[in-house]
Amino acid sequence: MATITIYVSRNGNSTNLKLRDSEGHNPGNDNLTTEVGPGDTIQWELDNNSGLTSIASVAKSDASNPKYQNSIDVLAAQPVNNNGIYSAQVVSPSPGRGKFENYNIGFTIPGSNEVYFDDPKMQLNA
Repeated sequence: MATITIYVSRNGNSTNLKLRDSEGHNPGNDNLTTEVGPGDTIQWELDNNSGLTSIASVAKSDASNPKYQNSIDVLAAQPVNNNGIYSAQVVSPSPGRGKFENYNIGFTIPGSNEVYFDDPKMQLNA
């Protein structure tokens, strides 16, 4: 069981995220798929010089949305906020290699009270 950190930042001056993780994945945009194992702890935190004010939420996506078809519960529970760093545990035992979950990251940017959302995914590697 490992702890995997997902670093969250703003992609330029847009309302899109740029994500990278402690596994070395860094697509340079929001198209991040983090591979996780049963029982792993996942943490989401602001990256250095993120260009964001805060992470407002990390939550499971609405499974009734056709965009998230085949997304299952990879996280055992909703992520919990601890001083701006969100964390959650991956389910154990594994529901199967390659199963994935889409989730939403809510975030705020300087000069705006609006909360914006982006939706990466995590995928089981075992």
